[in-house]
Amino acid sequence: MSDLKSLSVMSATVIALTIMILAMIVVLDDAAPQINVGDKQSGGITVTGRGSVSATPDVAQIDIGIEVSAKTVADSRQRAARAMTAVMNVLDDEGVEETDIQTRSFSIYPRYSYPEGKPAVITGFVVNNQVTVKVRKIDNVSTVIDRATQAGGDMVRMNGISFIVDKQEQFLNEAREEAITDARKKAQVLADAAGIELGNVRTINETTTFGGEARFGIAEAAFDTRAKSPISPGEQELTVNVSVVYEVK
Repeated sequence: MSDLKSLSVMSATVIALTIMILAMIVVLDDAAPQINVGDKQSGGITVTGRGSVSATPDVAQIDIGIEVSAKTVADSRQRAARAMTAVMNVLDDEGVEETDIQTRSFSIYPRYSYPEGKPAVITGFVVNNQVTVKVRKIDNVSTVIDRATQAGGDMVRMNGISFIVDKQEQFLNEAREEAITDARKKAQVLADAAGIELGNVRTINETTTFGGEARFGIAEAAFDTRAKSPISPGEQELTVNVSVVYEVK
């Protein structure tokens, strides 16, 4: 008899739990969002578009440095100054404007030796002077590099070269038009598939990227001082990505 009573209590419990679960499902179903594509405030179609244009760089940016190590600060500084002046004279001779030369860093720091079992000892001082140079005559880049390294000698440090498109706006405008056209096509396909009419543009967000690398070869120059450092600016791809929200009717 007690077993029958326990079974009845369990059955009642199961029924109560089932009713509670069903009630929760009904409540959750009522709370589900209602999407209305015709609502001008919240409805719409969001798409992305991409446009890209290739352009030949017309400006080279070179990072040139002078590094000198000597026993005294005065000696290091004087030798570095002479070497950098020689490099600057080459840049001026090659038609580089003073406004296109910018000092990136200048530092003086001690050089140490570390005798075994003894404190570190200052053995000299290093002067490091780094400048960024814009060469606007692309055909002169190899000559500028070769003459600058020759003028500065073993104290010259070439820390990198990059190429940029100076007047980018006309190329970016072409890429923008292509990106908007791409976005419009995608939105139209979605609207046709959904059986709705595409409306006006509500918002546009744009991001721009630049790609492309320069090629800087030095192998030939290392074996033949008469060889010309091969420089190739290549092409740079200017890309515009847009995110567009269209209204729907």
